Amino acid sequence: MRVIHVTPFYEPVWEAGGTARAAAALCRALAARGHSVTVVTAGAGRGPAEEERDGVRVLRLRSAPLSDRVLMPWAPRAGRLLRKLSRDADLGHVHGHRSFLALAAARAFGSAGLPFVLEPHGTYPDHGQLAWAKRVFDTLAGGRVLRLASVLVAKSEAEARDLPRHAEVVPNGVESPAAPPKGAAGSRLLFVGNDRPQKRGLRLRRLLEALPEARLDVVGPVGSSFRAAFAGFGPRVAFRGVLAPRALAAAYAAADLLVHPAVGEAFGLVAFEAALCATAGVVSADHGCGEWYARAGGATVPADDDAALEWTVAARLRDPEARAAEARAVAAFAARELTWATAGHRVEALYTQLSAAAGRAP
Repeated sequence: MRVIHVTPFYEPVWEAGGTARAAAALCRALAARGHSVTVVTAGAGRGPAEEERDGVRVLRLRSAPLSDRVLMPWAPRAGRLLRKLSRDADLGHVHGHRSFLALAAARAFGSAGLPFVLEPHGTYPDHGQLAWAKRVFDTLAGGRVLRLASVLVAKSEAEARDLPRHAEVVPNGVESPAAPPKGAAGSRLLFVGNDRPQKRGLRLRRLLEALPEARLDVVGPVGSSFRAAFAGFGPRVAFRGVLAPRALAAAYAAADLLVHPAVGEAFGLVAFEAALCATAGVVSADHGCGEWYARAGGATVPADDDAALEWTVAARLRDPEARAAEARAVAAFAARELTWATAGHRVEALYTQLSAAAGRAP
């Protein structure tokens, strides 16, 4: 099939987190299955305006000033380009509903009578951040994208419950570059995320106070106020910034334990990536990440329960054999149940159903 994927973020925009990485991995998996995949994304200047990347045609448009900064990318040329591409396409696939790029895609696909999949990537709830702005945007535009979509795809049962209409559950695949061997066991903790409230990174301050022997590496885009909150811990806390995949895999392997207290996570790639690098994690049981991680045999704790987080992390640091066994169990589950080949196969089945319903021969 000829499929147009529209995503506000695409690799190598690593700081955009899961959406960029998951969209790229799914597109690669679909291309490997013989589909013609074209990606339309913002981010011109972060890569060539047009390239063939892993069998996927990637078109990067220049964003309007400041639109990337508020995470609602808008490329003035997007509507015209998408209308043109839609003439020769079988299906559309939109990643994230709350962007002007998604609205341009919904309009273009709708005018062409092109069925499309919408994958919110856990962004439908406001997560307590800019709630009023998101409500306004959804009233004016985002709600229309949701209504026009032929089918919604959620990453977990928890995310599906958040959505205003039925969604098919297709979990992410998980992949990680080969990491260096594990070193000697110690007390090095790892947090991979950003400084947004739903990531709960500030809760790690109390954890460090309770575990004076522990050190913490923070990987991801965090602002000066977040860094200042950890100033009292001195060299015990290291800020590594945004890391490309190979460097991130090395950070996973160097850690003794990943700590992922985030809430509202639709899937939670980092916990499974860490396990593939032989590093166990302690994950919040809230929402989709805890749903999948507990199913895989990993350690979860109630959301926002500092005492449970401290006790569980301390117990894992004291028992290298137990955490190694957990990492192996989670990695085995991921290799068996959470591959991009499987995700590509399931999305392909949705495409076939939509094509048949729309009377379009693949």
